[in-house]
Amino acid sequence: MAHWRELCRFSLIVVLVVGTFAISFGANDTRQSVMFTSAEDRHFYGHGAFSPDGRLLYATENDYEGRRGVIGVRDATDGYRQIGEFSSGGIGPHDIAMLPGGRTLVVANGGIETHPDYGREILNLATMVPNLTYIDVETGDLLERHEFPKDLHRLSIRYLSVAEGDSVVFGCQHKGAKNEQPILIGFHRRGEQLRVAEIPDHANARLKGYVGSISTDRSGTIAAATSPRSGVALYLDVPGKRFLGINDFADASGIAARKTGPGFVLTSGTGRVVQARHDGLVSLSENAFAWDNHVTVIA
Repeated sequence: MAHWRELCRFSLIVVLVVGTFAISFGANDTRQSVMFTSAEDRHFYGHGAFSPDGRLLYATENDYEGRRGVIGVRDATDGYRQIGEFSSGGIGPHDIAMLPGGRTLVVANGGIETHPDYGREILNLATMVPNLTYIDVETGDLLERHEFPKDLHRLSIRYLSVAEGDSVVFGCQHKGAKNEQPILIGFHRRGEQLRVAEIPDHANARLKGYVGSISTDRSGTIAAATSPRSGVALYLDVPGKRFLGINDFADASGIAARKTGPGFVLTSGTGRVVQARHDGLVSLSENAFAWDNHVTVIA
């Protein structure tokens, strides 16, 4: 499972993770980088979140012998030394975020069981149970777990972003039959049920069963999701939970909120970077970089 992922960022600290090791470095200074590894019988699942004070890093990981997801807890002030872990509340945790207040993590458990000996092969396709969980980081207690109906058990929840009013926007990847086209983007707020977005069939079909990244803008009221499979970025109004529009953008990959002003920064595997809104794209740069579908705007 050695793949390159951007894990998370606190202030201007960036952590990049590759399989069983990760590297932390300052994004705009010369501080020494720090490399750290996963615990034995664990591997990183590619995302994480910092505590509000930046001292602790919570990372999604795979306890592959125990066939469960875990959240590893590391001290960022002490070389990212691991000081604990707790259950993610599911299998295959991928994306993770801290809710306002700094005590509750929301986790996208994709429901996909994998093992380093078998690469990316799905070992539990018939019994997948994706879910969205909320965890108290001070105690490790599972606060809430929300699942899809059984007929959607192959709709793997992969990405999420915290929007206005502590609501969560999530994006999925469908592991079922190609002729099935469930809605891939949904919303959730604690104490409620999972709710899918209102997306026209023609727009949802263009995602080709795959959301590669999801983000909300600075206002928390607009969400955007990419699909590198089909080369599109799709936009939603968060309060209304409705479709706003879709852009064609070859190999659409990473998307993140702009630091100033409305809209997003959208990257492509072909090296393009654009300013993106539902009503159009404005080119920012083009180079030889093959951008991954994980991106953070630093400045």
